[in-house]
Amino acid sequence: MLCGYGPNVEAYVSIVREATGSETIARTTLLALKNELDPNGHSAVRWNRAWCPACLNEAYRDGRQFYDRLAWAIPAIQRCAIHKISLSTNCPTCHAPQLHYHHLGAMDHCCKCKNSLRSAPATWVAAPQVPLYERECLDLVMKISMGELWIAPEAYRVFITTFAEYLSPLGKKISRFAYKAPRRPQLAREGRPPRLDTLLRRCAAFGVNPTDVLSDPEGTAKSACLLEFARLDLPSSAKPRRAVELINLARSRLENELNEAGLDTVPSLRQIAREVGVSTGFLNFHFPDLIKKYSALRKANSRKSIQRSREQALNFLLAGPIFQYPSSEFSSQDRLVEATVEHTGIGVHAARLAVKAALKERFGWQSYEKYRKRRRRDPTAKWPPCD
Repeated sequence: MLCGYGPNVEAYVSIVREATGSETIARTTLLALKNELDPNGHSAVRWNRAWCPACLNEAYRDGRQFYDRLAWAIPAIQRCAIHKISLSTNCPTCHAPQLHYHHLGAMDHCCKCKNSLRSAPATWVAAPQVPLYERECLDLVMKISMGELWIAPEAYRVFITTFAEYLSPLGKKISRFAYKAPRRPQLAREGRPPRLDTLLRRCAAFGVNPTDVLSDPEGTAKSACLLEFARLDLPSSAKPRRAVELINLARSRLENELNEAGLDTVPSLRQIAREVGVSTGFLNFHFPDLIKKYSALRKANSRKSIQRSREQALNFLLAGPIFQYPSSEFSSQDRLVEATVEHTGIGVHAARLAVKAALKERFGWQSYEKYRKRRRRDPTAKWPPCD
């Protein structure tokens, strides 16, 4: 009835306040929410009456005046929180919905057939389960009826804006894909006041109380942001503890490799870690000084190996093939490179460098540079250069 927060309710409260002198008449309505919710009051209250049949029978038995509760007018409330039974909306005699009160003001009589709205307990429907949003609605009504609901200016907009600021882009990505959360507000609707049912749904999605959102939007936004990460069910990442004997084994293996630095081949760090039964990160974490020395040893050994390969390839070329060039067997430098790779086993790039060095060794540096300049001018120029 007239217990929402629309313009008609405000006019009704103003008239009753002037007629009765009661300054607390607004506490029987939802007018405290008019500046923070949809100004038209859509879906804020029921379109018909709802009451608890047990409360009605108790009032009749005790001789008290029966009256409707503000919480019963909210559509989210589907049962009496005291008696745990479903609310009634139709007359037990004519089954007509109670769209308005009795013409004489009797709240326990049907507005259509004029009979009593009392019913037998056998017809009552038990509702032991707590409906969604019941606690939030009852807390909101309690704060309004006691006059303790203080609403911050533009509370809902401040809550949404602060929540977006607290939640980093990475946190938004995690909260979006890590679990199926209830629907979040759309960007196009963030600036518009929500309806009461929308406020309840979104507060339930964020895991916060609507009274906290209205009174302390910034602090509630921070709590909601923390709850977003607390909801994530991250897998356990506890790493296994390694035995002291395994650590000593890895240390001794590295020290032995460093002591045998004169060998031609030095195994890689990954190979050592695989043989010991650990990871390369384990070795880097426990033995940073030894790993630094071992890396330097590996680099020095690699340079020596490359130098030996080049010398071996150069000796092979100077032993005969370079003096047979050009010929039917070695008609081009590519043939020299192929022969060097086949006989020495080095890479193609190293073989080309060896062929270049062998050509300079046979014909001289100046002749080779002269040939290179001639090849730039004439790509068809042949080797050796003719003066």
